[in-house]
Amino acid sequence: MDMRGTYRGLSRIVALALALIAAACGQGSPPAADAAEPTAAWTKAFNGGDPAALASLYAENARSLPPGGPAVVGRSAIESYWREDLGEGGVTTTLTPVDAVAENDLVHVEGAYQVTGKEGVEMVSGQYQQLWRRTAGQWQVEREMWRIDPALHREAKVAQGLTSSWTDAYNSGDVKKLTALYADDAALSTVQEGTVTGKGAVESFWVQDFGRAKPSSALTLTDVYLAGDMAHLEGDYKVTDSGSITEGRYIQLWMRDANGWRVHREMWWR
Repeated sequence: MDMRGTYRGLSRIVALALALIAAACGQGSPPAADAAEPTAAWTKAFNGGDPAALASLYAENARSLPPGGPAVVGRSAIESYWREDLGEGGVTTTLTPVDAVAENDLVHVEGAYQVTGKEGVEMVSGQYQQLWRRTAGQWQVEREMWRIDPALHREAKVAQGLTSSWTDAYNSGDVKKLTALYADDAALSTVQEGTVTGKGAVESFWVQDFGRAKPSSALTLTDVYLAGDMAHLEGDYKVTDSGSITEGRYIQLWMRDANGWRVHREMWWR
């Protein structure tokens, strides 16, 4: 889910709707009870990787505000957005409502979300708001907004997760598993051997690097920069191979798409 930023426009709409609902209902049900049915329907459609089923949960004139771009208006446009966002599938989202206010056929839900990629690595997390209306017995989203958790840009949790996924793949001795973490147009550079470009060339590099042995690697992060769909990681590496130890520095540039995080650029030097 490509989500970053906040939007004041929808905040005003939702705040107004929330005030009207709160005034009308006085005391409501617990948040989980009010939000359970629409939340379960949305999560099932998204995690099923079905953009048409997901779009069917939106009103014809629905308005969705994803971060980092303009509003997406209308069910057809929303379906196109989710189709591109879902990509090849395998991405799952968990929605956790923290507040809900309901009145008759209208419910406003506010909560937190977490998106997990194919490798089980957390891709992004943040907050969301949805305004649902029940029409002819079916809940549909009329307005929604999503934003990335600002803390994601400061915490090292995502960076450490990427580092662990790379280290685990390397230390498994499985070149295919390691190469799967690289983008199709990835470029890998070493001071000693220059640059190889493309996933196939990267795979050949690691096949040669592994040789007949099964080396192990330890990466120690020293600098991290996260910005939306980009993660710039720097650190120290230590490779142990048949009793011989090699140490040096590395830089990795990871980028995220609908299928998860991938290494796009990488450099190793002693």
